[in-house]
Amino acid sequence: MKKASSYGNLGVVASLIALSIILHLFNIPFPPAQYLLFDFTGIPLAVAMFFNARATLLVGLPVFYIGLLLYRPQDPIGPFMKVVAEGATILPFYILYKLGWFKGRFKAAVSTSIIAASRTITMLLLNIAVDPFYFMLFKWVDNYSQGLALTLIALPYIGLFNVIVAVYVPWLALPVVRELEKIGVLIDGKSAQSEGP
Repeated sequence: MKKASSYGNLGVVASLIALSIILHLFNIPFPPAQYLLFDFTGIPLAVAMFFNARATLLVGLPVFYIGLLLYRPQDPIGPFMKVVAEGATILPFYILYKLGWFKGRFKAAVSTSIIAASRTITMLLLNIAVDPFYFMLFKWVDNYSQGLALTLIALPYIGLFNVIVAVYVPWLALPVVRELEKIGVLIDGKSAQSEGP
């Protein structure tokens, strides 16, 4: 029975990853920097963690990357950045939820801050490391110094964008997870957080 449930969970994870790839088609540009796109891909990914966290991280996210790459095969870096951003969001959300840190307003606020810090700091550092070379690759700048200067100009917008996404992804996934727990669908560990903050 447990083995069958495990296979069922993997099927749900696969379906949620597929949904995330489809949702990437629907996005809203971030007005100050329209190359940054709001979407809802992180919500199914976050929910998938509660069906099988290991499968979501080790298999689901690479499949998600491949799915995004099919949209823009000429740009392997963009999908990689997206996958890292979502991973830095859903992993702390999953851990904090399991630890009971979304029960109670204060704990929920602290948890949201931790998730926002996880995603934002990760992406700021990754953008500093990658973007100058990305700009050079696509001939937007002539050298590394120009690429780094352009990256530093964009950092405040990148930071704000990631804070916003890191807030709405867990809070939109949260009622779904709670409802699934309430009806007994989730088998990957009970955390008894059906009550909201």
